[in-house]
Amino acid sequence: MSSYDGKEAARQVWGASPAGWVYSEGAAIGTREYFENVIRKRSTYELPWLAEVFPFDKTRGKKVLEVGCGAGYDAYEFCRNGANYTGVDITPENIERTKKHLSLVGFDADIRLGDAEHLDFPDESFDLAFSNGVLHHIPDIRKGFDEIHRILKPRGEFWLTLYHKNSVFYRLSICLWTHILRGGFLKLSLDERRSLIEYTASDARPIVNVYSKGEVQTLVQQARFSIEFLGCRKLVHEDFPGTIARLIRPVPQKWLDRLGRVLGWYVVVRARKS
Repeated sequence: MSSYDGKEAARQVWGASPAGWVYSEGAAIGTREYFENVIRKRSTYELPWLAEVFPFDKTRGKKVLEVGCGAGYDAYEFCRNGANYTGVDITPENIERTKKHLSLVGFDADIRLGDAEHLDFPDESFDLAFSNGVLHHIPDIRKGFDEIHRILKPRGEFWLTLYHKNSVFYRLSICLWTHILRGGFLKLSLDERRSLIEYTASDARPIVNVYSKGEVQTLVQQARFSIEFLGCRKLVHEDFPGTIARLIRPVPQKWLDRLGRVLGWYVVVRARKS
């Protein structure tokens, strides 16, 4: 994927359709109804574990930087819990969406354009850096980690989610079912196949990387962070191929949640600047 501008593709993809838009239930992007619908679906279905892994309620008074704020769903969590929040995103449309979202619920924050590989902040500016499902889309994740280390204060926290290479969704649905058994390899490379994971109204194809837990551990430690928590989360029926998803529909979600701690779609990390 080095032959094209991955950052411009990201701007086009998430400019056309912000993350979470599939949960909008038809509400127009930017309306109160839109934000309420997406947050409700995220908190009850897609990411109900998020506040368990990342203690938003303990961020009051902390200077927080979110790298890749999207449409402001997690920005809302930080603001309502009293954090001194700043959000950056590479997509101009998302800056306006997050500002609009926060204003609708009575919050104001510093939201600006930003590049994860070149953060425009002085050294040791923040107590906490947060990036939820973003850094697997950038060309050089090591550079992104180094920038986050730089802008954090001594012993600052780094909260992170990345796509999991050894998940049910990736190994079974993408690699085995779609790419091999259904002959997807005849049309697209696996890199190209991954770029189609993201739902979008754009024709652009973003960078989509996946990592094993071991790879994430190595990347985080090489960036001079000490890991306090490393695990996996998020496994729902739809993560299985269509036929299998229908067969396992009677399986309770709580059972999938347990399996998701090993084979979930996200690697989740809490780390601290060494």
